[in-house]
Amino acid sequence: MAAYEFYTYFAEGREYFVYKDLTLERPRTIEKDFPFLESLLRFTYLDIWPMEDLFKKMDAALLNFYQKSDFDSQAVVMSTLKKLAKEHIYFEFLRLDWQSRFRYIEQHPDKDIQKHLPHKQLRHIPSDIDTLQKQIMRLFEDVLDIDDGKKKPVKEKLKAYLQREKNQPLYAYKFQPISTTYEQTGEGTFAEVLHPTSIYNMVEFSIRECVKREQRMRICSYCGKYFAIPRRNTAEFCNLTVDENGYTCREVGARKRWAEKKNSDELFKEYRREYKKRFNWIKAGKISPGTFYAWSSTAKGKRDECASGKMSFDEFKKWLAES
Repeated sequence: MAAYEFYTYFAEGREYFVYKDLTLERPRTIEKDFPFLESLLRFTYLDIWPMEDLFKKMDAALLNFYQKSDFDSQAVVMSTLKKLAKEHIYFEFLRLDWQSRFRYIEQHPDKDIQKHLPHKQLRHIPSDIDTLQKQIMRLFEDVLDIDDGKKKPVKEKLKAYLQREKNQPLYAYKFQPISTTYEQTGEGTFAEVLHPTSIYNMVEFSIRECVKREQRMRICSYCGKYFAIPRRNTAEFCNLTVDENGYTCREVGARKRWAEKKNSDELFKEYRREYKKRFNWIKAGKISPGTFYAWSSTAKGKRDECASGKMSFDEFKKWLAES
C-alpha cells in the first residue's frame, strides 16, 4: 500500500493537485491549484539539463544502496527529490512515490530492491523529459497555435502531426493509456480524476485535456513562450513568466505597451507642434518655403528614428530645439 495520496483534476478553468504524506504522524492534506494548463507549460519550458547532475547523484546513491541498504544513500535520494519538488509539482509526486518505495523496502527487506527502487528510472528522467518537451512544443506549433496561418480544423492538424511520426521517429507525442476515475472533488463538484503512477501520467492527462478542448495557444509577445489563450483571443501576454521583481509578462507587457503608446503620442505631439510653428514662420516671412520643407524632411526622418528606438525622446526634443 502506498504511503501517500496524490491526485489531480481540472475544474472551472483551473487544475488541482491534492496530496497527503501518510508517513507523518499527523498527515495533512495539501491542495495546490493553478490556471488551466500551467503545470504542463511550466514542465514544457523546464530547463532540465542543469538538473542532470542531481539525477546522476541519485543514481550513484541507489547503486550504493543496493549493496549496503544504508540510511545515508537513502537520505541522498530523498533530499535531492525534495529539492526537485520545489522546481515543479510533478516532482512532488516523484518525491512521495520514492519515499513510499523506500518505506516498503524497509518493511519488506526480503523483496527485490532493484525492482522496487529501479535506479535507471530516475537516471533517464532528464533525457525522457527533453524528448517530451520537444514533442509537446511541436504539438503546440503544428496543432494548437492560433497564429500559425493554417485555416484547418484542429482534428485535421492533429492527424497530420501524428502522421509525421511514421517518417520521423520521436517527432510526435505518443498518447499512452491512463486510468482515471469520476468522483466528487469538492462541495457538490464532480470531475474526472487521475491518481498517477508516474509523472508521465500527469503529462498525458494534461495533453489529453488540452487536445480535447482544442485549447488555443499563442506565443507571448514579451517572453516568447506559448500560453493558453483565455476567452479573449486578443491576449498577447502570458502569466507564466515572472521577472526578478515578481511581475508577470502580462503586467510588464501592459506597462510597456502603455509606455510605448504614451511616448509615441508625446513624440508626434512634439513633432506636430514644431511643424506648425515653423510652417507659420513661412507666412511671417521668417523662413523660405524651401528651407521649411528641407527641415521638414530631416525632422520626419529624426521622428521615425525616435519612434523605432534609434534615438531617445529627449535626444529628439534636443534636436528640434537646436535645428
